[in-house]
Amino acid sequence: MMIFILLMMSACTNNETLDTGYLDVSQEDISTIYKPVDKTTAKKALPYDIKSPSYFPFEHEQTKVVISGWENSKENIVSFIQYPSTEEDAKWQEGSISQPAIPHISYTIANFDRYYSRYSNTGDYIDVDINDDITGLFKMNKAIKGAELHWFNGEMEYNLQLIYFSDDRDKLKTELLKIANSI
Repeated sequence: MMIFILLMMSACTNNETLDTGYLDVSQEDISTIYKPVDKTTAKKALPYDIKSPSYFPFEHEQTKVVISGWENSKENIVSFIQYPSTEEDAKWQEGSISQPAIPHISYTIANFDRYYSRYSNTGDYIDVDINDDITGLFKMNKAIKGAELHWFNGEMEYNLQLIYFSDDRDKLKTELLKIANSI
């Protein structure tokens, strides 16, 4: 009987949920937002692998990973990392709401369709080929001298924003595609 119970318990264990034992809650509202953690801790807690970019258009540092349970879920998980430039005189301040206007990359991963379908149904984005298999959605944002790129690969949604970098649409698009292809 004991063996049967153990087999049932192991069969019910789901490796596709967030392991909150490594995390502390920062805010609970519509979604549960956890306090930022280092990448090693995030890898232990997340039900998916964080694939980081290997290409960056500037020297950078990496912030801690912010994890949230979308709509308080442990199955629909979003992770967020920023890569601020270290080439500017201004210094990025971890945890600060207001940051200096220095170039940075915001990188978000979700294990569900968080915004992609909604974005693809608007006229605000243009389709771009990331590689032979994947098409992304690109949008320029002149107000922040940047652009964003969104795509879906398998079950994962990826979002990149390159901010305070350039007013040149082609340059932003090229750089975002290089970053996306390095993941």
